Amino acid sequence: MTIAPPPRSGRKRDAAAAPAPTLTARSVTRPSDNGGRPAGRAASRNVVLEIAARRRADLAAELAGRTPRELARAAAAAGTPRDALLRLARPGLHLIAEVKRSSPSAGAIAGAGEDPIARARAYEAGGASVISVLCEPHWFGGSVADLAAVRAAVSVPVLAKEFVIDPRQLQMLRAAGADLVLLLAVLHTARRLAAFVDRALDLGLEPLVEAHDEPELERALGTRARIIGLNNRDLRTLTVDLERAVRLRELVPDDRLVIAESGVRDAATIADWRAVGFDGALVGEALMRTASPEAAARAFVTAGRAPGDLGNRAATAFVKICGITDEAGIAAAIAGGADAIGLNLVPGTPRALELGEAVRLGRFARSIASAQVRIVAVTADASLDRIAEIVRVLDPDAVQLSGNEPPERIAEVGRPAWKVLHLPTGSDDAAGAVDPAGAAADEAARTAASASAAHLVIVRARAHLAAGAQRIMLDAAGGPFPGGTGKQVATEIAAAVARAVPVVLAGGLDPAVVAAALRAIPAIGVDVASGVELPRNSGARPRKDPFRTALFVKRARAARVDRPTIAPR
Repeated sequence: MTIAPPPRSGRKRDAAAAPAPTLTARSVTRPSDNGGRPAGRAASRNVVLEIAARRRADLAAELAGRTPRELARAAAAAGTPRDALLRLARPGLHLIAEVKRSSPSAGAIAGAGEDPIARARAYEAGGASVISVLCEPHWFGGSVADLAAVRAAVSVPVLAKEFVIDPRQLQMLRAAGADLVLLLAVLHTARRLAAFVDRALDLGLEPLVEAHDEPELERALGTRARIIGLNNRDLRTLTVDLERAVRLRELVPDDRLVIAESGVRDAATIADWRAVGFDGALVGEALMRTASPEAAARAFVTAGRAPGDLGNRAATAFVKICGITDEAGIAAAIAGGADAIGLNLVPGTPRALELGEAVRLGRFARSIASAQVRIVAVTADASLDRIAEIVRVLDPDAVQLSGNEPPERIAEVGRPAWKVLHLPTGSDDAAGAVDPAGAAADEAARTAASASAAHLVIVRARAHLAAGAQRIMLDAAGGPFPGGTGKQVATEIAAAVARAVPVVLAGGLDPAVVAAALRAIPAIGVDVASGVELPRNSGARPRKDPFRTALFVKRARAARVDRPTIAPR
């Protein structure tokens, strides 16, 4: 399954042409064993720039005589990269287990005879989702040869932990088999960092862009990187603040995967990080020091699993992926863990299917689903004859009525019926529609208008439920097509309706906003179409993005987990 990188911005980004940052060489005092803080005057020195300066000097020898064409051929010959995005987008927090021999903060960690291949295989056996390999030789005792050896020995994706200051390094690392690459925001300006991210994506390397403070995070978020690392360690001074990553986490939009780094001592830290919304944890020293790396990895993996207790299950939202137009979209929804898929049979809409196409997609879904995934036929103001044909030919699990169907239509569908009711959007001025003379500016009038709009929808919802509707869905009113508009509903009105009747929330949702929407509106589920799609191609039907689909499901399911003060309804 191909994961397309995010679209480029309009700015010109030429990584190959961008000059590498100027680095000032300074002496570095090796830290003593004092909790990761450099000894004496080293605290005032920029360690990461010192390492990068030495790396630049080494590269001159490593790249001597290697032509751009040779580097490009080597990178292209590396084969298909392993997908880390979908692994990290699964529910819970995932372990990125690191292989390294030493570090500036800890000195020697493993003996000279340490076998990185054996340790990497132990991590994989313990359930690690990604293996990180240090490639810097002087401070970390690593090499690109270590990277290549580990990549050949395991089946999970491999992260190249390198100090990247030259775009040619990306080609070298991809040629050695790297699937992901670390990019340090501290080493680059915003423009240069964005260029390195674009270059990595072009090569098939998934960049993990690391930040340790707000300015660095701002630069990281200004790129197309889909994985953001938050490091508790300040690489300039090597000091560690165990709460830094947690503080920064709330500044990262939910449409990025977020990795916590540094400071892990036990599995309890992993459980805490999962509970505050991290998707992964990069663990090095704690794993390298153990004599039982497989058992230690397994303990961290177990601590990162999403909780399955009854209280959390009751708070977990139902998820429907709607408007699927091809088999890849079906596979993405099922792999992501969706509860239902919607096949659009409303003529003239962007995702409309012919009935024969819907039948083929329905058969494909049932052939690959390991668990029961409900197939929903989406209609709008269809005739009874048309609905009867859909039920007979497609055999859906439910029929969605997205138009102006009255309650009595529910009993005539011949399948469980899901009824869509429409609300004002979040930008609509409901009170203005009630009082054009200007009372809309008054807060009391706004509140009264919202309450009135909610009451009308609640009355309609109860009428459809009394008629036998299985689910009530809320979507935004208006738009050129029957059904959804791609805009979010008015939160206050939707919340009032959801407190009175069980509803599934639709309209304007995507991975970045779905969790916040579910925490603001006590809906029992969510429905998404355009929010999980690839960039549009003119004249082609929209297609689902596997990564955004999986991340949407993850964010929706985790929205209320470990938040006992928020009720499922």
